[in-house]
Amino acid sequence: MAGGLFAIEREFFFELGLYDPGLQIWGGENFEISYKIWQCGGKLLFVPCSRVGHIYRLEGWQGNPPPIYVGSSPTLKNYVRVVEVWWDEYKDYFYASRPESKALAYGDISELKKFREDHNCKSFKWFMEEIAYDITSHYPLPPKNVDWGEIRGFETIYCIDSMGRTNGGFVELGPCHRMGGNQLFRINEANQLMQYDQCLTKGPDGSKIMITHCNLNEFKEWQYFKSLHRFTHIPSGKCLDRSDVLHQVFLASCDSSKMTQKWEMNNIHSI
Repeated sequence: MAGGLFAIEREFFFELGLYDPGLQIWGGENFEISYKIWQCGGKLLFVPCSRVGHIYRLEGWQGNPPPIYVGSSPTLKNYVRVVEVWWDEYKDYFYASRPESKALAYGDISELKKFREDHNCKSFKWFMEEIAYDITSHYPLPPKNVDWGEIRGFETIYCIDSMGRTNGGFVELGPCHRMGGNQLFRINEANQLMQYDQCLTKGPDGSKIMITHCNLNEFKEWQYFKSLHRFTHIPSGKCLDRSDVLHQVFLASCDSSKMTQKWEMNNIHSI
């Protein structure tokens, strides 16, 4: 549900401990209050004909919080905080999709953990099996990662960059910036080379590398040989290659002597 658009009995809201005071600005509070309600004895009901007003507290709000109010990556920190409190062993699936957040400092959650224990709140496994039982049929749990991070041309300053493109756009080489985002990729045990919900695959020309939306059964095409600094495209038997001059990324016949076919995958952590 929307974290700021709901009606709740005041006494029960206080009994739940209100919002987690460690969440910053917005993002994650919708999940946190939902899990807390369901797992700690409450119910969530949707009322289709209800009308709710939304009031912003910061003057001159334009959709993004001024830097003086928050630290870096506030929304991602909020998600990590919620996951660490409520997801139990399921948090591993979150970190499989957002590995860069695993070392993110999310603050003290000892009081929230104590609240769960004192109120005999149910496990996240219970939530997934009894309340959100249909979620995995629509959004299957992701496989574990083999490796993740920036994909840097070996001994160069250039990294594979999605350039913000999705659903059929071509990736390119760009100067490595170590900030993740468009340069953050992961390769999983299903042989998918991914960025968020997008997979890398060969384009229509059979050579250039494009990025496109995928589910867990699509584009299982890649192997990463870390010691060899090589990405191999399984269906074609070719290797991931690049042109540092044209900033292009493509497939070519494997040649262990070509430096342009050597890559390194370096972990990136959010701060």
